[in-house]
Amino acid sequence: MSAVCPSSLGPAAEPASEPDPKAEIPRCRHPRGLQLLCVVVFFERWAAYLLASSMVLMLCLRYGLGRAEALRWVGVFNASTYLLTLAGGFVIERLLSARRALALGMTLLILGYAAMTLPGAPALRVAVTLLLFGHALFKPSTQTVMAGLFRPMDLRLDTAQIRFYLAANVGGTVGALTAGWLAKGHDFRALCATAAAAMLCGRATLAALRPALAVRTQPDEQPITGPAGCSKSASQYSARGRYRTLAALLLAMGIYTIAFGQVEGSLLLWAQDRTDRGLLGCEIPAAWFVGLPALLVVLLAPLQLRLMPWLTRRVRSETLIAAGVLALFAAFAVLVPPALLPGRPRVSMVWLCASMSLLVLGELLIAPLSLSLILRLVPPRWVGLCVALWYVAGAAGYGLSGELGAWLLQ
Repeated sequence: MSAVCPSSLGPAAEPASEPDPKAEIPRCRHPRGLQLLCVVVFFERWAAYLLASSMVLMLCLRYGLGRAEALRWVGVFNASTYLLTLAGGFVIERLLSARRALALGMTLLILGYAAMTLPGAPALRVAVTLLLFGHALFKPSTQTVMAGLFRPMDLRLDTAQIRFYLAANVGGTVGALTAGWLAKGHDFRALCATAAAAMLCGRATLAALRPALAVRTQPDEQPITGPAGCSKSASQYSARGRYRTLAALLLAMGIYTIAFGQVEGSLLLWAQDRTDRGLLGCEIPAAWFVGLPALLVVLLAPLQLRLMPWLTRRVRSETLIAAGVLALFAAFAVLVPPALLPGRPRVSMVWLCASMSLLVLGELLIAPLSLSLILRLVPPRWVGLCVALWYVAGAAGYGLSGELGAWLLQ
C-alpha cells in the first residue's frame, strides 16, 4: 500500500492556516500501477514517434503526395486520433472497463503498424483505420486508469502526470532517433515493422503486470492533499466555476496542439530546408528534430518534478497553464527574424532549438497540469468522457495546424 499523508479536507477539518513557505510537502510513494502505465506509454510513444517523425516524408516519397497535401493529410490524421477519443471515452464509460479498453487499444495499434508494412494504398487505408481506433481507446483509457489509482484531491496527481509525461517523452525520443536512422535510407517498411514490435513489447508488459492497475481499494483512506495556498480543491469551485475552468483547459489544449502540430509538419520542413544541420562534419537527420522536444522534456521534466512542491505552495495550476500558453506564442516569435532574411538562406540550428525549447516549456506547463486539474474537477464516473473532450480540443488544434502548415508553405 502506498504511504498516505495527513489531510486537511476531512469531514471535521479545521480551517486551513497560512502555509509555512519553508514547510516540506510530505513525500509519498506512488502506486505500482503508475509504473506500469509509464512503461506502457513509453512503448506506445516509441511506436507513435517512429511514424510521426517520418510520416510527411513517407507520404511524399512512398505514396507520391505533394508537400502541402501531405501536411494536410497528417493534420487530418492527428486530428482524427484525438477526435475519436470522444467515442472511445463513451465506450469506456458504457461498454468496456478502462483496463480492457487499454488492452484492446494496444492490440489495434499493433495491427495498424503491422498493416503499414504492406504495399499499396488499400493497405494504408486499413492501417490508418486500425491506428485511429487504437488511439481512440488508448488515450482516454490511460487517464481513466490513472483516475482509478488516485483520489481526486491526491497531491501526487501533479507529479504522477509529470512522471507519466516524462515516460512518454523518453519513448518519443527513442522513437525519433530510431526513425532518423531508418528513414535515412527511406526504409519505411522496416520503420513500421519496428513500430509494431515496440507496441507488441508494451502489450506483453501490460498482460504480464495487469493486476497492478487495480483501482484503489481503501475507502477509508484519507485523500492526500497539500498545504493551503496550492491549487483550489474541487469543492472550492462553483458549478459555473468548474465549467469555466474546464472550458479554459480545452482552449489551452487547442492552442497547444496548433503549435505542437507544426513540429511534425512545417518545423520538420524548416529543419530540412532552412536549417544548417552540419555538426562536426556530419549532417543531422531532419527527423531527429521531431524528437528534439521529447528529448528536452526528458531533460527538463526531472527539474519540474523537483520544483513542483515549491510551485504548488505559491502558484495556482491555472496560472502555470496560462504561462505555458504565452510560451507557445513566444516559440514562433523566435523564428520571425530568420524567416524575414532575404534569399531564404539556411540558418543556424540555434533558432530552431530555441523555438522548440519554448514549445517544450509550454508543453510541460499545459499538458500534465491540465490533465491533473481535470482529474480533480471531474467526478470519477465522467473522467473518461471529460478527458476525451480534452483530446477533442486537441483534435481541433491538430486540424488547424495542418491547414496552418500548408498556408505557411505558400
